[in-house]
Amino acid sequence: MKGELSIEKTNLFLKLDQIDKQEQQAIDGITIAVKDNFCTKNIPTTCASEMLKDFIPTYDATVYSKLINNGACLIGKSNLDEFAMGSGTVDSIFGPTRNAWGYNGDTDWRIAGGSSGGSAVAVSTGVCVAGIGSDTGGSTRNPAALCGVVGIKPTYGLVSRYGLIPLVNSMDVPGIIARNVEDATRVLNCVAGPDQLDSTTIKRDFKPIELKDIDLSNVKIGIPSEYHCDGMSEDVIDAWKFVEDLLEKEKAIIKKVSLPYTSVSIAVYSILNQCEVASNMARYDGLEFGLRTNEDYSTEELYASSRSQGFNNVVRSRIFAGNYFLLTRNYEKYFLKALKLRRLIADDFKNVFNGENCVDILLTPTTLCDAPLYGDFVSKHNRDQCAFQDYCTQPANMAGIPAVSIPIRLSKNKLPISLQLMGPNLSEELLLNVAKRIESNTNTEILSKLNISLDTLPLKCQELISKVATEQVTLSVNRLDPIAISLQQSRQIAKNLEDEYEILKLKLKNKELQVKIDRNQRFMDDLRKELDSSIESLSKQSPNPDNIEECIKQMRQKVASYEESYKKATMKFSKLSVPDSLLPKSLQAQLATLASLREEESMWKQRADDVLFTRQARDAFRRRK
Repeated sequence: MKGELSIEKTNLFLKLDQIDKQEQQAIDGITIAVKDNFCTKNIPTTCASEMLKDFIPTYDATVYSKLINNGACLIGKSNLDEFAMGSGTVDSIFGPTRNAWGYNGDTDWRIAGGSSGGSAVAVSTGVCVAGIGSDTGGSTRNPAALCGVVGIKPTYGLVSRYGLIPLVNSMDVPGIIARNVEDATRVLNCVAGPDQLDSTTIKRDFKPIELKDIDLSNVKIGIPSEYHCDGMSEDVIDAWKFVEDLLEKEKAIIKKVSLPYTSVSIAVYSILNQCEVASNMARYDGLEFGLRTNEDYSTEELYASSRSQGFNNVVRSRIFAGNYFLLTRNYEKYFLKALKLRRLIADDFKNVFNGENCVDILLTPTTLCDAPLYGDFVSKHNRDQCAFQDYCTQPANMAGIPAVSIPIRLSKNKLPISLQLMGPNLSEELLLNVAKRIESNTNTEILSKLNISLDTLPLKCQELISKVATEQVTLSVNRLDPIAISLQQSRQIAKNLEDEYEILKLKLKNKELQVKIDRNQRFMDDLRKELDSSIESLSKQSPNPDNIEECIKQMRQKVASYEESYKKATMKFSKLSVPDSLLPKSLQAQLATLASLREEESMWKQRADDVLFTRQARDAFRRRK
């Protein structure tokens, strides 16, 4: 499926796997997308690189085998940056992955984040329930943040790395992406725990995490000042302050803390990353692993040509930089110094979590801004892209601590903004419970605002979802994945939303009209007061027809002015398709007032006629005398 799906709108799957019938387990029927740097037996695992384009593993990664054993269904292998070296999922032999948010066609779209962008887009669009990614410097949390979903980076050693093709051995961690905290926790409970095949895993048994209603008054949350850095958008700062205030209202203890070595962490991360990349990529020599060219002039020529054709510019540049830092003359100057600074960065976190003014967790942004446009992103060098996108995420990898990214709100561009919680080693339960509280208190509905429906997905995706739904029906499994059904139901939901929108527009017009009617009512009240005052004034004067006629003339002008205003308001209201039951009472009252004024006008006219008749009779009587 690789060649066919690479031209689709989102380009998130590289390989589709069949769903096999299994016994009911913990996550039975749950669809999973696995990043294409995890080995899957008899299924190509390419790392989105020409070097491993034809590589078919003979074993399963521990994370994948645990998911399958718990009843999950692999729906596909997801796209990534080549060998996970990037923060946008744009450097892949299968093409870039497009973010579903802000997508306006092939010429105007935003990046999905990286390097686990394929898994994040698959989850955000509802194609699968959860996605597995890898997190070396933020590669799970970054795309989760830009796509508006939840991303977990576990404690180093909590989840096995066996079968994960290495990038940076001392920082790589399998990550989890899901639509909400509860789903992410459920998947983490399935994949966490010791593994005899990975010597770096924690050797004690894993106790499943429970989500419960915790008392935040006992939780101390730190706000590190160093994370408020240059380049951070106002939307991110506002969301950060919003959640800080929210937690404070929930009676959590908020403290300002300092992590002094944060400013150098991105430079340290870059050096160590490139050094380990140079070491790990040395195995791809054209003999044992990966692409092998036809050059047979010499072994050195075979090595050079295979690595030149098999790696893209980003991978090659990191290999060159890593080898430079590891040269004998540079080893102490760069590599050893970076290791010492990494220890200081880790000590920063230890001091914050265990010192005198200690806190339980940290609250920071995940990214410095919302998802950038593809054109703006690729105009920068890969090094600069990662330095900007990973500023807030990579310190957790160097310290080995857990972190969770959760969506908070939409930016001014209508794109997701997310924040990150970090805690000491093995504090996943506290982090996820606090994240769950934030999720429930902010009433996060970011994904519902994406309005992904079956009709809007690419044709190939519609066919695959229909195929999955058909396969599930034949499985005779009670707990089925609801994604395909919910996508189908979204058509009716979209129609209902359109009806509600029309009703809201009608109510808005009705409200605007009511304001005008109220203004006219005040005008009538003032007019009535003025008429009452005129009547009182005239009652104190002798019945002079000239005065009465002038008063009637002025009154007629005011009544005519009111009638014109009333007529305009009535015409505007009559154009709205409003039932009679919604007719404002104030409009009915004005109608009655207008009739009353006309009666008063008639009375004054009759009175003037009587006075005029009396005057004419008196003049005639005097002439006869």
